[in-house]
Amino acid sequence: MTAGQSAVPPRPPVPWSAPWRWVTGEIALSWRFMRNDPWAGLYPGVAFTTAVAWHHHLPPQRFALAVAGSFLYFYLYLYGFCLTNQLTGRLEDRINKPTRPLPQGRVRTRGTLVRAAVVFTAFPLVGALFGVWAWALAWEAVTVLHNLAGGARRWLVKDFVIGAGALLMLGPAWQIAAPLSADTWRWMLTLAVVVFLLIPLQDLRDLAGDAAAGRTTLPIAHGEPFTRTFLAVGFALLPLADHFLLLRASTAWTWTAEAATAALCWTIAWRVTRRRSPAYDHLTYRLFEFWYAALLAAAIITL
Repeated sequence: MTAGQSAVPPRPPVPWSAPWRWVTGEIALSWRFMRNDPWAGLYPGVAFTTAVAWHHHLPPQRFALAVAGSFLYFYLYLYGFCLTNQLTGRLEDRINKPTRPLPQGRVRTRGTLVRAAVVFTAFPLVGALFGVWAWALAWEAVTVLHNLAGGARRWLVKDFVIGAGALLMLGPAWQIAAPLSADTWRWMLTLAVVVFLLIPLQDLRDLAGDAAAGRTTLPIAHGEPFTRTFLAVGFALLPLADHFLLLRASTAWTWTAEAATAALCWTIAWRVTRRRSPAYDHLTYRLFEFWYAALLAAAIITL
């Protein structure tokens, strides 16, 4: 330093910078836990709330509150499931999904348990704010059955729980925006049955890890050829259920929505017959998630 120059005093720390870094770090970590599943557990619920709010012509402020509340609710809905699922699935995740936070060492088991406890406490409280606390508690019970009580190890229980998860998603997604109706139950029950029957598509990509962990999925219990044939037939016929039970196309817009979702179903039916690789089967399952989200988004023009 030359003569006459004065030292620049260090900038004082911003009082809120440390809490802000903690909050943003937790959000980023939560997304790492959930990033494989938002098309199944987050986006569809928010899309359905948006469709119901639009259908009931909610005023702008009420519309925005319903959509924002739905996003928060389903963020916690998915996060709690992923935390507990990955806690009990660490062995197969080392084989099937090594980029998840626990196999990577980004977080420890104790920290994951603490986060799960916080989310399981916050989730029904958020549900209470929007009048759907009973749905939240039911989802937590199903999550415990699937992830912590060994349900995921038996294919019938696992598939039933995931089908029930569709029902426990659509109920609160609707009720956040409007009272339940006969249309609600038509959508809920139809999609719960569809997901229960076709969710074994998810298991085709994880055969090695599931076998190593001792899980008995449908492909392991009844063979991969049977499972692929069953799923191909199911997805080929799925557009009929979409038309007669859900979308009921009668206008150009609704026929367009049906055509788009039918194209996804038939693409899945074709792909599921082709044994390529776990990555190929993962993309096929991702198309199923896209179909689910697209179908619920299409409710905006079909309800």
